Amino acid sequence: MFAYLRVFYRLILFALLVVIGLLITLVLFPLVGWQSKRRIIKTWSHWLLRALGIRLVVDRVPPAANLQGLMVSNHSSWIDIFATNAVQAVRFISKSEIRDWPVLGRLVTMAGTLYVERGNRSKINETNQSIRDAVAAGDLIGFYPEGTTTDGTYLLPFKTNLFQPAVDYQMTVYPVAVSYRQRGQKTRIASYEGDTSFGESFLSLTRATGLEVHVAFGDPIDGTTFGHRAALASAAQEAIARMTGLSIQMPSEEQAALLKSAKAS
Repeated sequence: MFAYLRVFYRLILFALLVVIGLLITLVLFPLVGWQSKRRIIKTWSHWLLRALGIRLVVDRVPPAANLQGLMVSNHSSWIDIFATNAVQAVRFISKSEIRDWPVLGRLVTMAGTLYVERGNRSKINETNQSIRDAVAAGDLIGFYPEGTTTDGTYLLPFKTNLFQPAVDYQMTVYPVAVSYRQRGQKTRIASYEGDTSFGESFLSLTRATGLEVHVAFGDPIDGTTFGHRAALASAAQEAIARMTGLSIQMPSEEQAALLKSAKAS
């Protein structure tokens, strides 16, 4: 009985926070600057984790209060975004289709999301310029170079395309490791991989107890020391592999199909 009440309580809190977030982005965000938005995003993300019963543990803090450059991380759950934002506000890069999602599309757009049209080579320079302009304005731009989610027990080889602006415009890259533990043990309960639907993942999280998300910011990587994006991507991947203790694994047939579909779309 108590377990059902816990799920219901978390569902209500989550829905309430989504509504509050939507109202804030619609009413308040157009009136304030990015520094204020950063503070709001961090606070809102922190409360969202608490609403789901997830404890945030920062194993290594960011090297500065407001980072500027690119942030890359391993990716196993939709919670990753909120966990990172609860520590350091990030403007994430996402596929352009999300912009058209009802309600959530509006929410993430107003929160500063940058969109990339996957598979459209004519838009590459435009995307890189958008990243450059955002970083020049003082933003931290984040993306997940694995290209899809895993179950959190390994890393996929990093895609290199979005590392190009860091090479071209001499940006700093911040590697970030995100992992999940339940009662002190590593867990896959938060993973959002394969055929798992958002609803299944969400309900699994609302039922969980003793869940922690661990976030660690690694040493900054100076983009000026790399002449090619592949070398920079490799350095970032090695840094995250060291922090997480995860090995690099080639994608499964299902993951390869998803990555191919995303590239072609």
